[in-house]
Amino acid sequence: MQLRYISQINNNEITNNQVTSNAANTNANATADVLDDRLFIMFHGYGNDEHEMIRIIDAVYKAEQQVSCPVTSPLLAPQPSYLSFHGTYDRPYMGGAYWYPDGCTVEKRRRACEQVSNAVVSLLDSTMFTHRRKILVGFSQGGYLAYRMIVDHPTMFDAAILLSPSFKGENHTTSLTSPTRIFLAYGANDRTIPHDDQLTARRVLNAAGHLEYHEYRGMAHVICDQEINDIHDFLSR
Repeated sequence: MQLRYISQINNNEITNNQVTSNAANTNANATADVLDDRLFIMFHGYGNDEHEMIRIIDAVYKAEQQVSCPVTSPLLAPQPSYLSFHGTYDRPYMGGAYWYPDGCTVEKRRRACEQVSNAVVSLLDSTMFTHRRKILVGFSQGGYLAYRMIVDHPTMFDAAILLSPSFKGENHTTSLTSPTRIFLAYGANDRTIPHDDQLTARRVLNAAGHLEYHEYRGMAHVICDQEINDIHDFLSR
């Protein structure tokens, strides 16, 4: 399959890329930042695009800058390394994209996620990324995709940040076996993700023993400032 994404590798230089699933290299500049070996692999929510996740990770790094170096020039501040992916299916007329059709069967949803997962893992099989800590980040549909990547590749990722993930159809899943540290967050007023699915996500992910869970009072199916701060704290540990 074909992957579409935006990449930034620690040097403020952004490159638009379009590659096939068997690609071993990208056009991103591989200049390393010895102070930050994290690589964020990011997936947006339904109807959005890859810029959604870039805004989120930039906000996390801004929070980090305010804590560690409040007087540092933005030009000298650490920059995140990331691959921010564009959904498999584009929405005609309305814009944005999605990873699997809304309302599709569990089997089709898992199959769609598996195809993306295998293509991304093939992309990551590069010397450029060998020594980097790999951290999944996903919102809504993208959060579910990130979860399925842990299921398919349980030892590959150091951490995962699952923001208001869909978890429809996983109610029969008993547990997750993976050492991946997981940050899971929902808004207390989220009506997009049914409460039962939220409970399923918490149960399944907690079974692995590496879950940090947050619920935000008054928040719907969005991201809030406190959530950004909590993500920063999670990544700092």
